Amino acid sequence: MVRVCRSAIAMAGILRAPIMHMSFELQRRKHIERELSKKARKELRTTAEALTVTGADEFENAVHESRKRLKKVRAVVALLEEAGAKVPKKDRKRLKSAAAALSRIRDSAAIIETFDRLRRHYPKQLPNHTYKILRHGLVSARDRAQARAQRQGEMARTAERLTTVRKSARDWPSSRLDDSDLFAVIANSYRRSRTAMTRARQSGHSATVHDWRKQVKTFWYQMRLAKALTVGVAPLIADDHNLVVLEATLRGCNDLRSMRPAMRHVGRLAERMRQQLRRRAFTLGRRLYVREPKAFERWTRRSRNRAIASHAVAA
Repeated sequence: MVRVCRSAIAMAGILRAPIMHMSFELQRRKHIERELSKKARKELRTTAEALTVTGADEFENAVHESRKRLKKVRAVVALLEEAGAKVPKKDRKRLKSAAAALSRIRDSAAIIETFDRLRRHYPKQLPNHTYKILRHGLVSARDRAQARAQRQGEMARTAERLTTVRKSARDWPSSRLDDSDLFAVIANSYRRSRTAMTRARQSGHSATVHDWRKQVKTFWYQMRLAKALTVGVAPLIADDHNLVVLEATLRGCNDLRSMRPAMRHVGRLAERMRQQLRRRAFTLGRRLYVREPKAFERWTRRSRNRAIASHAVAA
């Protein structure tokens, strides 16, 4: 679950390099609010189109990519709302519902990858025969979840919701945004994710760690928009979440009832791995949040100005 950061954001000179995610960066310095809305609509259109796939081989990848794009959209919405935009409650509910539908399907596939990593991490703790039986149960659960989603038309309904939001997004009322507004909003996002890490570290509960993950993801995408510095925030925290879901999924597999002792053992291994992941995440998090929020805002502004000056010289 500590998919908070595989490498912490380039902070305090830890990393300095251009961001590679060019398609999600703001290019213009005027009418930022219009470009944000345009990017949200583009991501929504691409996501809705991707969810129309019918082939079983394409389905899982389409869900995975669509889920990532939807996170970008929700990060843009959060930024616009904090800057004063009035995003209709119905649109926010549609986005939340779409994200939940995609997460349910994605989780069923992600936990198999997590189970494989758990086995690699503790190769002598789980006999090969037991591993194969439990993995077969997880694969069956994934296949049932995907087949049910396709049979019930869940992806088509999700695509329809996103198409509705895309059409509505053209009319979201928004105040005029400039660089100053943008960096103030991102500084607030930094503050929230910093506070979320403190809560997660103090409580140690999976729910607070998961909340930290959501906050830092939003912060990450917003930093990509601002392209002020390199963002090395990559998924460590999600592994924690996936380990929790792994245990719950195994317990819910009726065809694995005879494997209860093995599942309890997997649960103990998952807890041990979670503790290791969290220690790494909190260590990286302290590097990520080394600055106070006000100091961070000043630093991002200076980074942006340096980037603009360097670009002007190169041109």
